Amino acid sequence: MADDSTRNQLTATSSNAVQAHTILGGVHFTTAQSALPVPRQLPADTAHFNDREKYLKSLGNWLETTTPVAPTMIVGIGGVGKTSLATHWAHQVRDSFPDGDLYLDLRGYHADEAVTAEDALEQILRSLDIPGERIPVGTEPRAALYRSLVHGKRILILLDNAATPQQVRPLLPGSSSCRVLITSRSRLTGLATREGAQRMALDVLPPVRAVEVLARIVGESRIAAEPDAAAELARDCGYLPLALRIVGGRLAASESLSLAEFARELHQERLDALTDDEDPSAAVRVVFSLSYRTLPADAARLFRLLGVVPGADIGLDAVSALAALTPTATRRLLETLVNAHLLREDTPRRYRFHDLLRVYAAERASDDSERGEALRRLLTWYTHAADAAARMFTPSFTRIALDLAETPAPLPTFTDRADALHWCDLERANLVASVTQAERAGELALAWQLPVAMFGAFLARRPFNDWVDTHLVALRAARACGERAALAWLHTSIALAYRGLRDYATALEHFELARAGWRELGEGWAEAWALRDTGDVQHRLGDVTSAVATLTEALAMHVAEGDAFGEATALRLLGEAQHSLGDHDAALANLERSLEIRRQQGDQRNIAIVYAAMSVIHNSKNDPTRALEYATQALPLAEALDDWHTEARAHDALGDALSRLGKPNSAREHWEAALLLLEKLADPDTDTLERKLST
Repeated sequence: MADDSTRNQLTATSSNAVQAHTILGGVHFTTAQSALPVPRQLPADTAHFNDREKYLKSLGNWLETTTPVAPTMIVGIGGVGKTSLATHWAHQVRDSFPDGDLYLDLRGYHADEAVTAEDALEQILRSLDIPGERIPVGTEPRAALYRSLVHGKRILILLDNAATPQQVRPLLPGSSSCRVLITSRSRLTGLATREGAQRMALDVLPPVRAVEVLARIVGESRIAAEPDAAAELARDCGYLPLALRIVGGRLAASESLSLAEFARELHQERLDALTDDEDPSAAVRVVFSLSYRTLPADAARLFRLLGVVPGADIGLDAVSALAALTPTATRRLLETLVNAHLLREDTPRRYRFHDLLRVYAAERASDDSERGEALRRLLTWYTHAADAAARMFTPSFTRIALDLAETPAPLPTFTDRADALHWCDLERANLVASVTQAERAGELALAWQLPVAMFGAFLARRPFNDWVDTHLVALRAARACGERAALAWLHTSIALAYRGLRDYATALEHFELARAGWRELGEGWAEAWALRDTGDVQHRLGDVTSAVATLTEALAMHVAEGDAFGEATALRLLGEAQHSLGDHDAALANLERSLEIRRQQGDQRNIAIVYAAMSVIHNSKNDPTRALEYATQALPLAEALDDWHTEARAHDALGDALSRLGKPNSAREHWEAALLLLEKLADPDTDTLERKLST
C-alpha cells in the first residue's frame, strides 16, 4: 500500500485517469483548446442589387485601412437599400475574413421584437460554439467573453437594423482585426461621437438607375417599349429601391399589364399599390410604420402635423406655427425626425419629406383631430409673413385691410427689400400651394387673404401663371365670403397678371369689374388704380390717343385722392404713352415729376424704372449719350434690389444707347443679359430682345 505521504492530487478534470504506480507530487491534466468554428452567417446576396459604386468604393477603402478602424454605419430611410448594400459588399469581401462573418438582425424598429444587446450577445456566443451553461448572465460579462473570443480574429460583423447606440455598443469587439458594419434608419449620433463610427448616408437612386432596376426585374424590352411610363413609375416610387422592387415584381407577375396602366394605378393609389401580397411585411407602408412607431409621442405628433403641409418643403419658423411650439422646441423635434430619417434637412432650417413619406405622413395626419387647427395656424402664419414681406416691396402702396388672427409664431425679420424678396422666392411654391389647400380645407377667408398678401411678391417677380391660378381661387373664395373689397382688389390684381401674359382682352374685363367694384365702395384711389392700368393696356394695344386720355383722367383722380404713389405711377405711364405719340418734351416733364415723387418716397425700385424710361426717350430724341447716363444709373439700383425685371429694362436701355453710339458688341452683351433675366422670369417680352439680337 502506498504511503500517505505520496497521496496524489488532481487539479483539473479528465474523462479518464491512469495511476502509474507511485508518482511523487501533484498531477495536472490539460487538454488542447479547440479552435473556434468559422461562422458564415451572411444572408443571401440581393438578386437585383442596385449598382452603388460610390458607396462600394468607400466601403472598400474602409476595409483596406490598416490603422485601428472604427465601425461604419450605413444609414438612411427605410427601404433605401441599406441591408442590400451591406450584404452585397460583405459577400464581395468575404474571403478577406478567414475567421468568419457574423450577422445579426437587431430588429430595432420592431417595438415588441427588438433584440437587446444581452440577447444578441447570447446569439453570437452560441454561434461561436459556447454552450449555454458557459454563457454568463448579464450584458457586461457576455460582452467580455465575446471580446476575448474574437480577439485577434479576422471576422466581419454585420449588425443590421440597429435603432440605438445602446443596442450596438456591447457588440463592438475590442480587436482592431475585426470589422463592424452597421445599418440603421437612425443617425446613431452617439456611436459617431463616442466610438468615432463613420456614417455613410444612403440616398435614393438617381432616375436613370431607378429605371435600370425596373428593367432588370421586368425585362429591358418592356421598359424600352414604354420609356416614358417607366420613368413615371420610377418617379412615383420616389426612386426608392424597395418601392421599385415591389413595382417590378408586380409587373413581372402580370405580363399583360402595360407600364402605362400600372403608372396610372400607382399615381392614384400610391402606398396602396406598393404592397406585396406574398410578403405583407415588405409593403412600403409597413416599412415606414416601423420607424414611425418608435418615435416619442411629441415627435410622432409633429410628424403627423407635417402631413398637412401643402408645399414640398417647409422652414423652421413655419413648422413652429404649424405645431404651436417655440422655435427651440420645434428644432429639437425636427432633429429627432431627421435622425430617424423620416425627414430631411437639405439646407439649414429647411425640411422636406421623401415623396412617399409625405404620402404616409398625410395618411397619419388624416386621423389626427388637430389637423384642421394646425393647417389654419400654418396658413395664418404664411399670410402674415407674406404681408410683412410685401410691405418691404411697396411700403407706400395703399392696401385693403386683412382681418387676420394673431400670428401663431414669430414672423421673419427682413433687413431690406432684397431680404424680403429672397424669402418670397424661397416660399413661393409653398404659398401658391397653400392657396389651393386653403380652399380645399374650407378656409375661405385665408384662401383670398393669402393671394392679396402675396401681391408685392407677384409684382416683383411676375410669375404670371401662379398669379392667375391663385387669384382665380381667391375670387371664388371672396365671392363665397361676400367680401366686396377683396373682390375689387383681386379683379385689379389678376388684370395685371393677364396684362403681363398679353391677354389684354381678359385684362380689360377684370379692370372694368374692378372699377365698378371700387366705385360702389367709394374707394377713389383704387378706382384710379384700375383706370390707370386700363390706360396702360390701351397703350400696349396701340390705341395711344385713348391711353393718354385715360391716363390723364386717372392722374387727376390720384391727385384728388392725395395718393402720391398712384400719382407717380400715372405720371410715368402717361409719359411713356406721350413718348409713343412723339411728344418727347411732355413725356420727359411727366417723368421728371414722377422721379421727384419717387425720390421723396425713397422708392429705389421705381426710381430705377423711371431712369430706364427716361433713357428710352432720350435715345428716341437721338441723344444716346444722355440715354446712356440714365440707363447707367438705373442698372446698379435694380441689381442692388435683386429686381430682375427692372434690371432687364436697364440692360435693354443700355443696349439701345450703346447701339446708337456705334458699340454693337457692348450693346449685344446688355441685350443678352436682359434676355437671360426675362427668360428667368418666363416673361413674354423675350421676343423683343430676340429680334434685336437677331439683327
